Order: sequence, then structure tokens, then C-alpha cells
Amino acid sequence: MALALDRQGRSGGTGPVAVAPIPPYANRTVILVCVLAFVLRLPPESFAFVPAYFFGTVELAGPLPTGALWRGLFGHVLIHGDLTHLVSNMAVLWLLGDVVEREAGHLRYLSLFLAGTVAAALTEGLLAVDRMAPLIGASGAICALMGAFLWMRPRFGLMSRRRPRRLVQGAILAFALLNAAMTLVPLKGDSPFADVGWAAHAGGVAAGLLLGGVLLCLCPRHGRRAGDP
Repeated sequence: MALALDRQGRSGGTGPVAVAPIPPYANRTVILVCVLAFVLRLPPESFAFVPAYFFGTVELAGPLPTGALWRGLFGHVLIHGDLTHLVSNMAVLWLLGDVVEREAGHLRYLSLFLAGTVAAALTEGLLAVDRMAPLIGASGAICALMGAFLWMRPRFGLMSRRRPRRLVQGAILAFALLNAAMTLVPLKGDSPFADVGWAAHAGGVAAGLLLGGVLLCLCPRHGRRAGDP
């Protein structure tokens, strides 16, 4: 088992405490549920987030106090349009989500994921030109994990090395700027990338940055001792 020295804790003042990485059970569970949702072909119309249900339209008052509103607000992360959409999202979630959960712990990981889920949906809905257009996919929640990762200095694995960590964080910053630009200057409707949830991505990164700063910096987690249950 990989071990690292806890930067925070001390053992009776005699030296650094050896800590073990937390198994990423929550992240792997999220991936499994998303894959099962795709295999079982859950109906997108039942789980997609429709902005009009929350923000309303000229003809429709919102928010509507219905199950569809809340099911879509949280359930849209389970639905993916095709195999490419699913595989690309799950690959990033596997690689990045494992790192975030090992460093932040199960509850903080889930807090970040759920905050990104809601922030992505509401940001996309607030800025959507067509509020009847449904939002699907886990990328907004994954973007929250990206935002939180910008605060991290992982103690385990490849990301514990300075150069790989900086490369990934630089790529995340570039990705965040691209999505912010696409949100501020929307593409034309006939663009092949017009259906991408740029605002959802930007909202997810912003949520991860804000909540990650609170959870990871203001309230740092002390490492688990090696051998503890």
C-alpha cells in the first residue's frame, strides 16, 4: 500500500504521521451507476434537466414544484447521449475523481460532485437561449472536481509529482478559460459544437473552485494513519 507523510498531523511530536490513501469508493460507485444507466437505457426525458422547469419561460411559470424538476436537477448526470459521450466523461472521472477522493475524502468528494451537478444545471439554464433544450451528462459535475483539483497538492500517485500536477492544472485552466469564452460569446446555432454545455462546464469549474477553496484550504483534512480502519 502506498504511504505518504501527512503535512498536517504529528504523532506525539516525534515526527510526521504516515498516512494511507483513501480508496475511491464513491467515485467508482458514481462511474458504475452512470454505466448502468446507459446500459439500462434510462429514458432521457425522465432524467434530463429542462431549464424551463426551474426558470420558466414566457408561457410557463417557474420553478415548477414537480418531481421532474428535482429528478432532472440531480439525475441529468446519469444520462449520456451516446457511447463516446459516456466513455469520455467516465475516463476523465476515473482519472481525476480518484485523485480528488483520495485527497479530500468520501464526503468532500460527494459534496463537490453534487455542488457541481447543481451549479452546472443552473448556470446552463440561466444562460440558455432555448430553455426547453434538455441538459444531460456528468461533465458539469466533473468540472467541479477539476476546479477543486486546482487547490490540491496530491500526496499519492503520479499527481504527487510537481511536473505532472502542474501540467494537468494548466490544462484545466485552459479548459476553464475556453468554456468561459464560449459562454460569453455563444456559437451560432449551426455550429457542430453549439450543443456543448459550455455554461454548464464553466459553472461546474466555478463551483469547484469556490467550494474546493473552503473544503480543502480553510478546512484541511488530516490524513488517515497507516493501519487505521
